[in-house]
Amino acid sequence: MPKLSGVTIAQRRALNRLQCAGVVPPSAVRLEPGQWVRTLRVALHMTQRQLAGRAGVSQGNLALIEKGHFEPRLANLRKLFDALCCDLIVLPIPR
Repeated sequence: MPKLSGVTIAQRRALNRLQCAGVVPPSAVRLEPGQWVRTLRVALHMTQRQLAGRAGVSQGNLALIEKGHFEPRLANLRKLFDALCCDLIVLPIPR
């Protein structure tokens, strides 16, 4: 169970809706990491500043990651997804 300290009730409800949504469509699996970060952040009603503060990254770098202009390191992705109460799973998909 992820740690939810510092997460508002609205954010917990949004996270529950995401978890209860069921199967992720196949096209969504191939989203870029920045697209996942933005989608989850918006669903949790968080600002970039809030997420950056929770994850320990700068808001400017977060904006670049979300726009796809910056390729984040795996360590930074772990921090971001942890701050979004998500586990990061690296899954190779055959082409």
